[in-house]
Amino acid sequence: MASGLWFHQVKRSIKHWRARLLYQKAFRRAFFLSWALAWQEVRHSFRQFFTRHSPLWSLLRVLRYASLSALRPFFGRSARLSYAFTGEDRLIESLLKPPFGYRGFYVEVGCNHPVFISNSFTLYRQGWRGICIDANPRLIRLFKYYRPRDIAVHAFVSNQTGEVDFVELSNDVLSSADKTYIERMLTQEIAQNIEQVHHLRSRRLTDILDACHCPAHFDFLSIDAEEHDYDVLLSLDLERYRPRLIVIEDEHFDPLQPQANRIVQHLHAHAYRLAGYVLTNLYFIDEQQM
Repeated sequence: MASGLWFHQVKRSIKHWRARLLYQKAFRRAFFLSWALAWQEVRHSFRQFFTRHSPLWSLLRVLRYASLSALRPFFGRSARLSYAFTGEDRLIESLLKPPFGYRGFYVEVGCNHPVFISNSFTLYRQGWRGICIDANPRLIRLFKYYRPRDIAVHAFVSNQTGEVDFVELSNDVLSSADKTYIERMLTQEIAQNIEQVHHLRSRRLTDILDACHCPAHFDFLSIDAEEHDYDVLLSLDLERYRPRLIVIEDEHFDPLQPQANRIVQHLHAHAYRLAGYVLTNLYFIDEQQM
């Protein structure tokens, strides 16, 4: 009885000491967390990046990203990297608040390049995995080498199944199946040409997640489909699959009239709360999992 009481007192003392160490000073907490995050990324580097498809180059990538992680804490908390276009990956982390060591799951529609302007690569480096979907076959092939632990799917996602022409532009991030959008990009953007037209049969997002054995509850869904984002969202059955966070692009969102937006209306009807809007991206939190 006395030994059990002593054990609980020691455990409580250690917990109190750890809380003071981490939470009493913001600078001290940032110092320890930066080193902990660096260690987590180094620890996952080999498993996340090494592949037998390209042993030499993938080993060099392991060394590259492990070195980046090991060196970063020497430059302070502000040296955290962001791979997304305008820091979306940092916002995603802030909204999800994953506990240290947590390895989550994501789905990214319109993933584009596996590293460049990626919303999920920061989390991939921390040991996360997921399903990445894009209509550009060249970009999907890169995932086998850069992110071998992800499931990369070549598909055009829509709420209606049928034949579509996906137009790949010189700047592949602008590629789309929307003819009006493509005409506007060719007119407004400098030095844009049509590289290739991919003839595809569209698939619903729910069907793709079924085929990939996606967990029913996962951490975040990112949708960036160049004027086709709402159709992608409609193709997901939110009664069967519940991401905790949904990040979706909408260049026509009016922050002064959020309730008039069709994406907001659809997600509010499925118990998602608009948590924020930055530039062209809307962030929604699942109220059922809060």
